[in-house]
Amino acid sequence: MFNVHLSSSRIQDGKIEAEVKLTGILSLGALQPGEVRKYGTTIAPGVYAPVHQHFFVARMDMTVDSKPEEAYKIDDESNFFYLV
Repeated sequence: MFNVHLSSSRIQDGKIEAEVKLTGILSLGALQPGEVRKYGTTIAPGVYAPVHQHFFVARMDMTVDSKPEEAYKIDDESNFFYLV
């Protein structure tokens, strides 16, 4: 079990930075007496945390700006929460 913290920021020069942080409880495995695992960290006698990985994928629509001579109406005073 773990918590995922995702954050992103837009930089003035047009870059987008993304950061992913994971916190939580280690995934554990059992070891026989005297056994050593190559892909893991021994936590205590007979217990290890196997090495594993997570993939976070972001799909981006690169049509950030509209096409030439294409306009969109922007209503900056819209009722975002649809409150009466």
